[in-house]
Amino acid sequence: MKFGNAARHLADTPHISRHSARILYDFLLTERPADCLELGFAHGAGSGYIAAALDEMDKGHLTCVDIESSLGFQPTIEQTLEHLALSDRVSIHREVNSYNWFLKKTIEAQTCGDVCKPCFDFVFIDGSKNWTIDGMAFFLANKLLRPGGWILFDDYDWRYADALAKGKENSDGVSTRELSDDQIEQPNVAAIFHLLVAQHPGYANFTIQDHSWAWAQKTRGRRDIRYTRKSTLNSRIKRWTSSLRR
Repeated sequence: MKFGNAARHLADTPHISRHSARILYDFLLTERPADCLELGFAHGAGSGYIAAALDEMDKGHLTCVDIESSLGFQPTIEQTLEHLALSDRVSIHREVNSYNWFLKKTIEAQTCGDVCKPCFDFVFIDGSKNWTIDGMAFFLANKLLRPGGWILFDDYDWRYADALAKGKENSDGVSTRELSDDQIEQPNVAAIFHLLVAQHPGYANFTIQDHSWAWAQKTRGRRDIRYTRKSTLNSRIKRWTSSLRR
């Protein structure tokens, strides 16, 4: 499915901007991952763009995981994908309180002789925004990510303090009453990215996009972190798009 067509169908579905969706879509068309994993899907807008890119490539599958309370979102991911006519590109799973339990079960299924065989080329972590949950999710997802694959974190600079300022005491199954003051004040995903991902010896090609998304590739090589703005990202989109024409 072409990006413009997907964007028209998803225009009123939260929570991804057209700008970020375009970057994600073009990235997928360039890297061409066969097996994608999304942890946290809410209404399924991001899922829809990923499925659209896979459909455009006529290859690949997306596995989506969230907690059972995601059934309360309107529209549901099922409705979003049905509206796009892309349900066959996606498998949907819901766990009681954390997608980490799904990762545990997947690691078990992929393990033979005490060795876990990776099975994903792209992992998009877009869920709890919590140090404990998503820090563990990175460790688990790393076991399932193939060498050369990419991992993407959403909500790089999101803070519980910002949610509290809007009167929201609970977020993705986590209550701020269970958190310390400094955890409420600090962006948890940024801490995960800099203290766990960027320090991991098996990752490189780190990019912070608009202080919103954080990318890393499972490979050995350069270990610098780049910060991009929209103008830079537009150039990156052109490079990704032009590479498809070669």
